[in-house]
Amino acid sequence: MRQLKEIFTIIFILYSFQTVMAQFPNDNAPYQSIPTPATPALPNYGEHVIDNSVPNPIQITRITEVYNYIDSNGNPQVMYPTHEYSKTQLWNADQTLYKNRSWKVYDAHTYQEVQDIGVSSLYPCYWSNINPDLLWSFKENGDIKKHFISTNATQVVGTITNASGNAYEYVKLGPGEGNIDKNDYYVALVGKDGLDMDVIIYDLQKLKTVFRKKFVGCWQNGGSSFPHYVDWVSISQSGNYVVIMWNHNTTSQTNPYVENGQSHFGVEVYSTMDMQYQNRLIHYGNHGDLGYAADGDEVLVQFYGVHRNGLYMYKLNGSGFTTIIQNPDFGIDGHISCRNINRPGWAYVTHADAAQSGQMLAVKLDNTGTVEYFGHHFSSNTSYAQSPMATASPNGDKICFKSDFGIGPNTNPSVVYSFIATLNAPLSVEEKQFSKIQMYPNPTEDFVKVYSTENLKNIDIYTISGRVLKSLDPLDSKEITIDVRNFVAGLYTFKFVTDNKTITKKVIIK
Repeated sequence: MRQLKEIFTIIFILYSFQTVMAQFPNDNAPYQSIPTPATPALPNYGEHVIDNSVPNPIQITRITEVYNYIDSNGNPQVMYPTHEYSKTQLWNADQTLYKNRSWKVYDAHTYQEVQDIGVSSLYPCYWSNINPDLLWSFKENGDIKKHFISTNATQVVGTITNASGNAYEYVKLGPGEGNIDKNDYYVALVGKDGLDMDVIIYDLQKLKTVFRKKFVGCWQNGGSSFPHYVDWVSISQSGNYVVIMWNHNTTSQTNPYVENGQSHFGVEVYSTMDMQYQNRLIHYGNHGDLGYAADGDEVLVQFYGVHRNGLYMYKLNGSGFTTIIQNPDFGIDGHISCRNINRPGWAYVTHADAAQSGQMLAVKLDNTGTVEYFGHHFSSNTSYAQSPMATASPNGDKICFKSDFGIGPNTNPSVVYSFIATLNAPLSVEEKQFSKIQMYPNPTEDFVKVYSTENLKNIDIYTISGRVLKSLDPLDSKEITIDVRNFVAGLYTFKFVTDNKTITKKVIIK
């Protein structure tokens, strides 16, 4: 019996591995420059086109729409809301939801709005890496907030102050390019304290500051957005390191920022718990992100390393660098994302210009040069807003990017939309489930209607903690209306048993 059980376990693991692998365009070949093909017509919201120019066809789906509104002066305005940046995660932890900046949350299957979280109340906010229901918000006034999608509830859980207990002038995550570690333990923030900059290590589990290091005169005349001498500060994915990328426009090897006799420039690594200096990775920082190499070491992946026209990785422990790809397509006009925290060993790269082939790809973080092609972005890239800035999903099976689909030129505001690129393959298990059973509306506050292509045998409704709240007998019907008026607001899992399979879906009760 035990041997039989082990055999079934091995079969399950192999099946799961094949299922996961089937989500990726596994080209497993050295990089090749594939010119951008003729730009297809701009798809409508929720519709897609196929990029057949890459080895495995990629489906590109539009997920944002133009927003027309009336401003406070009564004047009509136009906005093109998109995702934020290549290093800011679009999807929640289980990839069932995505957010449009710090404004609205959408269902990742239907692309329909789930919640308006408010532009000012939570900006800037970041998905938890472990709780799909949670958004973290880091306000400039020092407030740390938690926002729960299922209940639309926000709470202030902490406030960052300086060593004297007073408020900072500004508190920033990054600024703009920082992230939480992959386990939601630590975050590195920067605080403006007069002309000084404090790097603040904050414990998100204990909700308290564990260390702060002052860099005297570092903020200087940087204003509200950026310290004068610093580009960004971020915690590494493990939470073991803090990385500072010094601003190469204000610091250099020959003109460093000097603090307590120590020269600062390029990209430096510090230990998280005491901010002790560890090493300098490179003398010149550029577009890059923090991730894991294929061998398990934490790395900085960036353009413009020892030579131009290449992609490089530098080990945070100071043990050296690797040239991943040397090719003119890998210039400095592009972006890198390592937000694929559930798929370590890869970085996701955007070539911003058509002259650099305009491709989006996953690159294996070793010395083999192995890539996976996620198609072309078809953007004119005539403005910063139209720069594609692809960001990877937590599982690395899809990316989100910005494009105007060649509409250009730069206008005010620039025409631009967000798109999702994924392998154009037979439907995944999750997508098949979605096509078998549909539920409307979601979210809901009174009733939810269920439509199935197969007879429904049984329905169990679970709370977020896994407790069975209600069981229903649909009497082999293919349609049923479920009364949820007595349910407490929150996120619920509906498990459906049909003639041939078991299907689960998540529903938000308002």
